[in-house]
Parts: sequence; structure tokens; C-alpha cells
Amino acid sequence: MRVLPYTTALVVALGSSLLMASAQAAAVKTDHVEAELLAESTALVAGADNSLALRLTPEAGWHVYWRNPGDSGLATTLSWTLPDGVLAGDLQWPYPHRETLGPIVNYGYAESVLMPVSVNIAADVVTPEPLLLRAKAKWLVCKDICIPGSADLELALPLADEARPAAVDERWREAFAKARSELPQPAPADWQLRFQVYEKAEEKSLSLAILGAGIGSADDLEFFPYANDLLSHSAVTRRMLDADGSLRLSQTLSDYFVKAPSTVDGVLVIHDGGGDKAWEIHATPGPVALVPVSAQPPPKLEEAAIPAAPPAYPLVLLLALLGGLVLNLMPCVFPVLSIKAISLVDARGSSARKQRSHALAYTAGVLASFLGLAGLLIALRGSGAAIGWGFQLQHPGFVAALAYLFFAMGLSLSGVVEFGTRLMGVGQSLASAEGYRGSFFTGVLAVAVASPCTAPFMGTALGYALSQPAIVALTVFAALGLGLALPFLAIGFVPALAKALPRPGKWMENFKQFMAFPLYLTTVWLLWVLGGLTDRNGMTVALLGLTLIAFALWLWNRSGVVPTVLKFAAMASAIALLATPLLAKQLAGPAAATGGSAHEPYSEARLGELRAEGRTVFVNFTADWCITCKVNERVALASSRVREAFAEGQVVWLEGDWTREDPLITQTLERFGRSGVPLYLVYAGAAEAAVLPQLLTPDIVLGALPPTSP
Repeated sequence: MRVLPYTTALVVALGSSLLMASAQAAAVKTDHVEAELLAESTALVAGADNSLALRLTPEAGWHVYWRNPGDSGLATTLSWTLPDGVLAGDLQWPYPHRETLGPIVNYGYAESVLMPVSVNIAADVVTPEPLLLRAKAKWLVCKDICIPGSADLELALPLADEARPAAVDERWREAFAKARSELPQPAPADWQLRFQVYEKAEEKSLSLAILGAGIGSADDLEFFPYANDLLSHSAVTRRMLDADGSLRLSQTLSDYFVKAPSTVDGVLVIHDGGGDKAWEIHATPGPVALVPVSAQPPPKLEEAAIPAAPPAYPLVLLLALLGGLVLNLMPCVFPVLSIKAISLVDARGSSARKQRSHALAYTAGVLASFLGLAGLLIALRGSGAAIGWGFQLQHPGFVAALAYLFFAMGLSLSGVVEFGTRLMGVGQSLASAEGYRGSFFTGVLAVAVASPCTAPFMGTALGYALSQPAIVALTVFAALGLGLALPFLAIGFVPALAKALPRPGKWMENFKQFMAFPLYLTTVWLLWVLGGLTDRNGMTVALLGLTLIAFALWLWNRSGVVPTVLKFAAMASAIALLATPLLAKQLAGPAAATGGSAHEPYSEARLGELRAEGRTVFVNFTADWCITCKVNERVALASSRVREAFAEGQVVWLEGDWTREDPLITQTLERFGRSGVPLYLVYAGAAEAAVLPQLLTPDIVLGALPPTSP
């Protein structure tokens, strides 16, 4: 009979062991990262804060990111699903380490890291069963490529009581202690912290001053700002200790810096040899002198990590001007320029003043559109969006709306309806105010349809522009716009050029109607692009919208129709214009695959495998909406000479499809100084990439391939 107490004790002991074993769920292993939820104690305490942590362990050579990822990357997130009465706090971030790849500097963790989080359990929570806590962790893990990852994690722990007291889990004691030691602590109360922003200096910088005990040597510390758009992360942090013991730090402002903040917040890490100390600082505005560049030599970089010097600013402006000029010859711009050509011929007999006025109105439309598009692009990139030139044609709604506009303009040129004459100035007297508006909006439309094209010289200019401060970028885009408008500007201001135009006559009506067909063809192309962005359903909805527009415009000129019906028809057309892009976007499916069986989808992993094998790789970054890309594919890449050379040399063709937004492709484009497609690369085994021109011929492609063995 005395066996019962011992049996009971054994059962309790076994039960406690099982509870402790279940307290830590198995770690989840994903691509290059192991994730796990941990608890510092073996039981949870009701009416108190409990110490938990997210553990991430990246593979060797890989890293995950801090709350401010730096030049690229994404911060880790943790979303909870908790029982009633349980509340989780925010992730706490141990101070990060710098991770560099060439000129790119990121902040993160290359080794196993615990991110503590406090979980509060209400005092009235009572349960005999273990309390189940669930969370979904998301992260980005990077090496020379980046892979988004996630894991559904859970943790089951009993509530503490007399039979099950909360004790420290010895398995994680040291890990939690290490994580706490790396958490930034509030700066000492006697520290004096202030900052000053220099926006008008030759080098725009932020200067930070710290006066207080325990700062140590100026060479033994790092500053990690919380704001991602404050500092240029790859810039050298210049340091100086003043005679009064205060420390001054100066660093170049970010390209995305907008205005001086009310406080500068971040983490100051001091390495003093006896253990690192991390302090959370909050500096307020005040006078702080700049640390001169000569005060500290720049860090030594490996030769391979030094990026090529960017082209000089005047050269970039010249390239932008030439690129805009050549853009007039690209097929995507031709349909709109044909409308302007009609206006120029019609204006041949007008006064020189009127011709100049229309040329200036057209130029104003081009420049306003280029600058507006550039401002939107810069703002979106500053907010973290990974986009580039032609980004608007990655959105089904915009493509559908553009197709409707071109279709309506074609109907107008064909004589079905005359409403478009007020918008575009076709067939109107150029002496009227409406004609000037027509010239302006012709320039606006020319830029709208020019965005799919990248002319020669444009790639370098755009890549440079998007890596510079906003004001510099805007001047480059303005030079592009000036180049696009230059031919019509020259005709308006040089009488001899205007006299070379044919005289107006009856032939113009036939010519106007003939020029409707390039607009119809452009509509077909836009519908094809829409099909790649959506699917057959999206194209069907768009075609239905075009039919409604045609019907409404047909009714527009029917004199015997009751006015109410006319209003109804106009309303139906407006609804189609607004609703169809939304429906097309809702019906969007996977983007249609481009290329044939000879192509492989581009990925950094596949490229690395092929280069390791010593294979020759041709990489084609393209998009369905990129006309230059399609012309190159037809003229050069589809030629029998190129295909035979690829087969003979066993060249692997990787295709990166940028038809829809793809941040990884965007990052690759930026790495090669480009902001849009096309981009063509040839890798000969482990050798660095050879970058081909944006306009290809078979000879250019063949000349970039390594010679084959006899």
C-alpha cells in the first residue's frame, strides 16, 4: 500500500518532464534559416510579463535583417495568434552588424540571434491545459541573392502554480542572457545629445554630438539609425573627439532624405574591449560642427568591391538629351507623333508666332509629364517600392485605360466621332486656345506611351538619375523630355524647317484617317500586354469595355436620338472606362510565361550553378510591354545565326520576366546601373558579366560569346 505515494510522485515527475519537453516546440527548418519560439522559463505566470524570444539561425554566409535593414532587405516580423487574456509586445532588437556586398551596406545578423518579446498574461487566466501560443514569423535571408521566408511557430507551456512553479529553463539561460546584453539600453541621463542637418553644404550631411562619460575612443563605435531614409548607409562615418570630451559623428545624408527630423533616434554601439555596450539615443536639434572629410581616412576596400565611377553629370545630361531625341524614332511613340505631324502640316500657313506657341505648348506637355512621372517614380522608390522606368505598365488598370484612350483617338481620326479633336487639337484651328491645349496634351500622351521604350543612351542616364538626389534626378528627366520635344521645337522656331513641310490640302483628310490604324495597332499591342498581366478573362473584360466605348461614341453623333439616351450612352462609356481596369486587375492571374522551351526562368541560384559548371549563360531581362525588347528578340535573338551559335556553344538562355513587379529583378537591374529593361548579360563561366547594348544585332550577340573549341 505504500507504493501509491511513490507511484504518484513518479507520475508527477514524468508529467513535469513531458510538459518541459513540450514547452519548446521543434524548430522549423526552411531555406537557409532555422526558426523557433523559445521561453526563458518552463511555465508561464498569470498576472505578469513572461520572457519569450524568436530565434533565427541563418546558414553560414547568409544573414537576416535588423529593424532598419540598410540599403536593401526587409525587417523580420512576428504576427501572433493568442488566447483571450494574452497580449504580446513588440520584438526587441539586439544591436546589428554590418553586412556588405560591394557598395551595398545592410544591417542584420549573420549568426543565430534571439529577438526577445514580452508576453503578458492576465491574472484571471486559468487553465489546466498548457497554454498554446502561435505566431507567424516572416523574414528575408540574403547572401548574394535574397529569399523571403516564413514559418508558423507555436509554443505550449503550462501556467505556473504550486505544483508547477516557473523555473528558468537551463537550456536557454545563456542565450537569453546574451540577447539581453546586446539589447540597446537607454542612454545615461547625463548624456547631452544633439544633431544638425547640413542640406546646403557641398556634401549634405548630418552631424551628431554626444557629450557624456563612457564614450571611449572615437575609433571604436558604430551608429545605427532607426530611420532608413536618414543616412547613406554605405557612406563613411567620420568621427572626432573634441577637447571637451564630446564625440562628433558626421555622415552623408541619404538620397531619399526629405526634411530634417524632429529627433534623431538610433543605437550607438561602443566597442571597448571588455564587451560591447549598446545605447539607445534620441538627439534633439542643436548646433554641431561638421567633421571634415580630412579628419579620417576612408576605409580600405577590396579592389573588387569598389564600384565603377559614375559618369560625369554633364555627360549624363547629354546622354539623356540624345536618348530623348532617339526616342522619337521608337515604334511606341510613333502613333502619337503622327497626330502632332498632322497638326504641323495644318499649321504650315500659320504665323511664326503661332507655330512657336504650339511648339512651346507641346514641349511644356512633354516636360511636365516627364517631371511628374519622375517625381512619382522617385517618391515610390523612396517609400520602398522596387520599381523602375516603365513601372506604370506593370499595372493592368493603367494598361487598360491607355488602350481605351488610343481606341477612342483612333475612332476620332477615322471620323466616327469628333470629340477627340478638342483633346488632341486634330483638325482644329491652331489659333484657338483649344489648339494650344491640344499641343500640350499631345506632349503628355507622347510621354505616356514612351514609357515602354528605352532608347539608346537612355539606360545610363536613367540608371544614374535614380541613384542621385531628387533634384539631380529631375534635371536628367527634364533633359530626356527636352530631347523628345526637340524636333517639334526646332520646327516651331526655325522657319526653314517649317517651310520644308508639305502644304495642307484635301490629302490631309485621307492621311488623318490612315493614321488611325497605327492607333488601332497600338490598342492591340496594349491588349496583348494586358493579357500577359492578367489572363483571358482580363482581356475579355477589356474588349467588352472597348465595345461599350465604340457604342457610346457611335450614339454621340446620332441626331435623332433622345438627349436622355445620349446621356445614358455617355454614362455607360464612363463606367466602362472606370470599371474595366478594376475588373481586369481583380481577374489578374499569373503572368503569361514568355519565351519558348529554349528559355529557362532567371534566378540567381540557377545562374550560380551554371557559372560553377563553366557554362556560357545569356541572360535576357525583358517585359511584355517593352517594345525595344520585342524588337531585339525578333531582329537579333530569333535569328538563325544566333540560335545556331547558342546550340553549338551550349549556351544556356535565362530569361528574367519583368512584366509584373519583381523586386529581385529590380535589384539586379540596379546592380548594373539600369532602371528598366532591356538588359542583356553574357557570362562566360566564372568570368564577370559582359553587358550588351540595348539595341541588338546578331553580330553584337555573336561577338559577345566566347569562342568555341574547334
